[in-house]
Amino acid sequence: MHSHVPRRRLAAVTAVAAVAASLCIAVPASAATPVATAVAAASDAPASAGSTVSLDLAGTWKFAKGDDPSYASPEFDDAAWQNITVPGDGTPFDDYDGFAWYRLDFTLPADASGTNLVASLGFLDDVDEAFLNGQRIGGSGTMPPAASSQWFEKRLYPVPADAPNFGGENTLAVRLYDMNGGGGWYEGPVGIYSKDAVRANVYGITGPRASAAQSAAVADVLEAQKTALAAGDVDAYLKTLDKSYFHDGRSKDRRARELRDWMKESGSLTLTDSEVEVVTGEDGALVVDTNRTITGTRDGEPYTFQPASQQFLHIDGTTLRETGNDSRFFRETVDSDLEGQPREFATYLPPSYLSEPNREYPVVYLLHGINGGSREWEPRDIDDVLDGLWKQGLAESIVIMPDGESLWYSDQPNGGTPWRSMFLTEMVPLVDKEYRTLEGRDFRALTGVSMGGFGAWSLGLSNPGMFSSIASHIGSLSYSGSALPTPLKQAGDMTTKQLKKFDFYFDACEFDEYRFDDAARSMNTILTDKGVPHTWAVYPEGRHNDACWMPHLKDSFGMHSTHFREAGLREDYVKPVISAPASTTVRFGSTFDALAGVTARDEVDGDLTASLKVRGTVDTKKLGTYTLRYTVEDAAGNRARVDRTVTVAPVTLTVGTPTIGGTTTVGSTLSAKPGAWTKGTAFSYQWMRDGAPIRGAVTATHRLTASDLRARISVRVTGTLTGYTTAAKTSAATVKITAGALRAATPTITGAAKVGATLTARTGTWTEGTRLSYQWLNDGTVIRGATAATYRVTSADRGDAISVRVTGSLGGYESSSRTSKTVRIAR
Repeated sequence: MHSHVPRRRLAAVTAVAAVAASLCIAVPASAATPVATAVAAASDAPASAGSTVSLDLAGTWKFAKGDDPSYASPEFDDAAWQNITVPGDGTPFDDYDGFAWYRLDFTLPADASGTNLVASLGFLDDVDEAFLNGQRIGGSGTMPPAASSQWFEKRLYPVPADAPNFGGENTLAVRLYDMNGGGGWYEGPVGIYSKDAVRANVYGITGPRASAAQSAAVADVLEAQKTALAAGDVDAYLKTLDKSYFHDGRSKDRRARELRDWMKESGSLTLTDSEVEVVTGEDGALVVDTNRTITGTRDGEPYTFQPASQQFLHIDGTTLRETGNDSRFFRETVDSDLEGQPREFATYLPPSYLSEPNREYPVVYLLHGINGGSREWEPRDIDDVLDGLWKQGLAESIVIMPDGESLWYSDQPNGGTPWRSMFLTEMVPLVDKEYRTLEGRDFRALTGVSMGGFGAWSLGLSNPGMFSSIASHIGSLSYSGSALPTPLKQAGDMTTKQLKKFDFYFDACEFDEYRFDDAARSMNTILTDKGVPHTWAVYPEGRHNDACWMPHLKDSFGMHSTHFREAGLREDYVKPVISAPASTTVRFGSTFDALAGVTARDEVDGDLTASLKVRGTVDTKKLGTYTLRYTVEDAAGNRARVDRTVTVAPVTLTVGTPTIGGTTTVGSTLSAKPGAWTKGTAFSYQWMRDGAPIRGAVTATHRLTASDLRARISVRVTGTLTGYTTAAKTSAATVKITAGALRAATPTITGAAKVGATLTARTGTWTEGTRLSYQWLNDGTVIRGATAATYRVTSADRGDAISVRVTGSLGGYESSSRTSKTVRIAR
């Protein structure tokens, strides 16, 4: 029943919400549920920064099914292996469960030498271990024979300093074991990154590197903590913590108790920080990126109390005391005497937990499905999901997500894991002890998914003194993977009175592969026949996967919320919810009612729409953007405020089709007719020559010039009218503009018609701007060199007839010539 719907991310490292050291846990490596492990270069002092490395390795890799230790070696020849796209191609596992290997050769830049590196491998289904140049750098899950899946675990493996080949070829080999169902390397990011790149892109922690003095001060704090634990002096360690310290669920008091318990067993503790880098946060705090572990002895044997994990310690830049990360979503453990080892669970604290220290909260235990674990909620961003539910007005709750492996939330037979007993007698009491819970059944609920649905109903119905609100999503209500009866059997055997002690919710999707939709129908029949109120649904579409149930988490938590409030939960801190569009567009001159369609509702007081107040007005006779502020106050004095932007937008103009009138020859004037537009529209014009604007041609007429010759002329008419959208329309282009005809005159000759006299050509009136040239003629024959406006008569002209030919030329016009009448030169 293991199914997952991978969330698609960018192939490169993508930013995710930082939960500050949420990967940090406090479980012994030798005894905990299998977790991601890695070998890191040991160093007690802050490491050198090195260079930023961001090497994206997503793409084509080599792939082969089967298993052979030699596949990890860089010398192995994988040329015969098939190519596969990493991440994303899971087709080899459609009909195959078992071992497979991925290999990739790549080059690391030489200048990256000395840089703390992390191999980001994204998400693999189910178990993996990674080798760089033949050296194991990390793994997640447990390989056969006792295989344990970690399909939900984000792989981030610190790279040992001696593993990379800087400036040369490297081989990254990944061994994968698929247990059942789909499998493969299903999601990134995949690459080799420096710690600063991981810190910024994966955890959202940015900031400049700390100064040498700040780094030295941090080193002193870390050394003081190390020295204190080595000496068995918990009090000295606590002096390095601020009184407000809160780190992954541990207040200063809880951290003190935890260390003292470890110290009682071990006598002294060894704290190791490696690959330390320090950056400065926005608030001036020093953020210490370190791989931290705490080891000692238990029963005389070496023991890891806090396994190596990347942590982000926050140290006040002024007091140099550790303040903690104020995380609200983190992993932790209950040190189980019954199981003989720690049992991991994830804890979520609601938004007000740290800001309202006197407030107590109900608890919901959220149970995962088979082949899952407490860490599967991290890639689902369950903290963001839950934050969103409270914003919708549901009652804030602490949510605990136990790691149930595939144990069906039951005590295993024949001396197996006593999971249920551990949960009821150790985990639940620990949660009530360490967190501000409202103890008692009325404020303790269960929600489960798939196998977890079985667990929620089985645990709840079997322990009516501890739980009162039970929910199942796509739950195994008809099947038990243990010796325990199914929830259908339990509910069928219980009386109406017994069942009415609980509130119930359950759902499924119509095409559930395990027919849990039929189980939901059967449960509905049982409860209906017994007259037991309940909420249930079989959704008409969907299968047995996250897409079926995740959108309905609000329904099960909504039931819990209602149940808690009906049980007397004291909490009215939730603001009313105003439902109003964030932005609205209305048309110029229209009617607008600021309160129409706007509602206000409060979880306690109900409909508050009548109490809505609005500040601001909208004048629909004036274009522009207006801001309205809606406010409402509930009976408890909680105020809600919503701003709404209203834009008064112009109406669309009716646009006509411009036309052009006039003669299409140079020298003529063209006229623009705009066509039929909305009444009252004002027009502006832009004449165009072959589609390009003609500079200065912006009136309704255009006189054609030489520049227009052989071009096509059009006009763009722009219409404007108050309250309307400005619009423009361009006319059809004219035919090509032809040359104009010059206005010409016949020249005359003045002056004495005798040898030695000067004759002058009088041209008359031509088109303005015409350039004139002259040619004097003797009896119609060209007089060589006589090309001026005047001509001095020579003896060769005696008795001859003299005339002058005037030729006019002007750009855009046809040239034209005119010849004068002759004058006879005296003999």
